[in-house]
Amino acid sequence: MTHAAEVVWLNGPRDLELRTETLADPQPGQLLCETIVTAISPGTELAAFTGQPPLRPGSPYPRLQGYCSVGRVMESAAPDFAPGERVLSFTSHRSHFLIDAEDVLVKLPADVDAGLSACAYLYHLGYNAVLRSDVRPGSRVLVIGLGALGLTSVAMAQIAGASVYALSDQPAPSAIAQSLGARVFPRDREDSLAAAMGEGADIVIHTVNGWNDWQAALRLAGQNGTIACLGFPGRGEPAPQANPLDSRYFYLKQLRLEAVGMSPPAKDSTGFLRFNERDNLAWIVGLIAEGRIDPSPIVSGRYRGADIGLAYEDLLARRNDAITYLLDWNR
Repeated sequence: MTHAAEVVWLNGPRDLELRTETLADPQPGQLLCETIVTAISPGTELAAFTGQPPLRPGSPYPRLQGYCSVGRVMESAAPDFAPGERVLSFTSHRSHFLIDAEDVLVKLPADVDAGLSACAYLYHLGYNAVLRSDVRPGSRVLVIGLGALGLTSVAMAQIAGASVYALSDQPAPSAIAQSLGARVFPRDREDSLAAAMGEGADIVIHTVNGWNDWQAALRLAGQNGTIACLGFPGRGEPAPQANPLDSRYFYLKQLRLEAVGMSPPAKDSTGFLRFNERDNLAWIVGLIAEGRIDPSPIVSGRYRGADIGLAYEDLLARRNDAITYLLDWNR
């Protein structure tokens, strides 16, 4: 027996196609799932949609879009999974999918909302920035940019016990960050932000691409501070006018610069990879179930999966100060 799946492909900039693909019955160790909901990861997906320079060598198109998915098991050929159970995975935007059971990230508890759980990996990226940059209770953490990853970084730094500051000119995201406990300053009040932090930020979590914001990160980082990069400095911009490794900041402050967007996918047999994607995501889903993390403020609305192009355009236009959207697939 075969099953039809509607799958989102991006053939080139702003060239989305919903293809019908055929799925076979699950083989031993596999699950056949229907997608309940996916969350848009704005930074990654909009960069590809608008034709920003690719992060890896080679042609970036055609490509699948998305990696924040919650599905419901329809048929199981794997132990420990039963029809009706819900799974979080890195599956792209699509209506149905086959997945190896070992690739399931989290089996969702019955009492956790599917849409909120689809946002879990966006919080994981913020959590990974917190872990990798060694945020401690009392650390001064500055988040530059308050898009989806900026806001999830604020939330996770707050949970870690940091004193959290943010730099953003966007009123609605700034209000969300303030509700999470951050002190938010617009870019034209950088001096006030510096004065509020005192000795500079112990950790700057940099979530945007502009060179001007990179220079702000250098200026606002404290002595022996860390700049944790969740954004891609200079992506889509011409060469900077100012030195991005200016010795007045990088050398004299002895700064540490680190890309923090990746983490070990799973634990190892010896226990050295305790903080890995699967365990981290299970913990984050648990926090969502308990109400300690509430993704609702970053979810600006919902669209049908087939309307993903409209969702992308509305995000690019910042319609109603949108942060991200959920896509519903099989209602």
